[in-house]
Amino acid sequence: MSQQPTGMATRQNVQSCRLLQIPAEILDRITWHLTTPELCNLRITCKSVEEALYYSFTAEFFTRKQFMISEFSLRALVDISKSRLAGHLRHVHFGLDQLGIHSTPSIGGEKARMFAQRLIEQEALWSLGLVPKYLTEAFGNLPNLETVVVRDFNSNRRSRDGPHAHWLSYGTQTLLKETSVRPTNHAIFNRGPMEYGFVDQMFKGIIHALGTANARPKAIEVMERQGHPLFDSAFHMHPDFEASIIPVLRSLKRLHLTLEANSNGIGIDDQPYQRHSLTKFLQHCDGLEELRINGRHNASSYDARNSLRNLYDWFTAEESTSETEAQKEAKSPSLNGQTSDLSQLNAPIKFPRLQNISLGMTSFTVDELVRLIARFADTVQNLELWRIKLLSEDRSLERSQVLEDRNILFAQVLKKLLNIPNLNLRHIKLGNMQQIWYVVVGHNMLEEVNFKPTAKTKDEDVDAGVERVTRELQYTGTDWRHFVAHEMIPRLYTPRLIGYKEASQDEDDEDDEDEEDEDNDDDDDDDDEDNMDQDEE
Repeated sequence: MSQQPTGMATRQNVQSCRLLQIPAEILDRITWHLTTPELCNLRITCKSVEEALYYSFTAEFFTRKQFMISEFSLRALVDISKSRLAGHLRHVHFGLDQLGIHSTPSIGGEKARMFAQRLIEQEALWSLGLVPKYLTEAFGNLPNLETVVVRDFNSNRRSRDGPHAHWLSYGTQTLLKETSVRPTNHAIFNRGPMEYGFVDQMFKGIIHALGTANARPKAIEVMERQGHPLFDSAFHMHPDFEASIIPVLRSLKRLHLTLEANSNGIGIDDQPYQRHSLTKFLQHCDGLEELRINGRHNASSYDARNSLRNLYDWFTAEESTSETEAQKEAKSPSLNGQTSDLSQLNAPIKFPRLQNISLGMTSFTVDELVRLIARFADTVQNLELWRIKLLSEDRSLERSQVLEDRNILFAQVLKKLLNIPNLNLRHIKLGNMQQIWYVVVGHNMLEEVNFKPTAKTKDEDVDAGVERVTRELQYTGTDWRHFVAHEMIPRLYTPRLIGYKEASQDEDDEDDEDEEDEDNDDDDDDDDEDNMDQDEE
């Protein structure tokens, strides 16, 4: 029997199937109500249906995809990069999903055997160097790669499959069926060196793979909610790969990082040598237009969520015309006979194109924060401060004085920003603010700082519960100074003061309540970017 030409068969299918005769926009609206498995079943009914749904399907499921470090998931990424879908995949996300050695199946038999096998494969990926190998192969085959993201949580906006459905890393459901164990992206390495090592290892592997693949993404982002910040070791560039990595960094326009200054403990000031690799990394990112730095999400320290003071001091360092001690050190040979690069630790950073600055979950004094913003005032247009904690420099205050005066440190910051003549913002946003007063007698005093509903609202009305406050306020427009002076500053409000133990508990409760918007900008990213297909059929 002779076969019909493909074009003729397609035309006959269209004529015989009324579903294919309706406009593409209407077809998209109809299929939007299908779950992912139902949509996939519809696509495989015939070639004409697959072609009719191809554009909307790839836009929803293959513009962005999230993978994990498993043989199945990484091989899928490589296969996608070699297929017709490669040109569609622009944003590649990596979850920290892993099988834990203590997460054994509840039943034995074949599932227990598969669990043991997958655990061996997971370990072999790193020990045999297969992770950078697979990543290099995939990155080299993605012509339109724009963004690479590392995240330890999943987006909960998979609306197609229900209000509580998450976008899971590719391979999660397959692994669950094989082993009856769901890989998790947090609380895996709560003890031992891997608690802080896995995300560093993954980030470093991604950076080196991008360099080896000669890839040039415009953005690299690290999003953290489960206690996986990056330490300095994550930014180490091996000398054999440094020449290939530097062009990757210079091509970046957006860099989002979640950092912990050092591994010695929260609340301990970082030292220059503890950011040596980070310093070298950032100095090559001279094309950045957007920089976001967050501290550790779930740090519960009272005085500070993390200690990045030395890093921010380096950001604000000025050029020196005289020969510094670091420059002298750079001229003297080190023990291994090579010239020391300590001068890089003190060389001021330059981001000549920086337009967007976002800071979150860290602490400053008033002057430290103002100095950092002023450093990039010539170019910055968008400023966002989220979960910033301001620390009072006055250590001579009495508790009663703080309660009576109700001063607000954020008002001091905003007033000083208004006095920076070359600061011309188009957007400003503040949210979830706190401040600490160091009183002479008693516990340090923690205040939440919110916004009243209007500039004319009285504090007494809010105290009495007549008016409600909001945690955040933002403005976009051409006259930010007028808004800050007449709306933002007058609306600042400090509610009741709470003590040390109560404050720590409130912080933890608040973190739980705001898990979906803790990294304020991360939620924006979810809205815009997290349309990742996890269908494995």
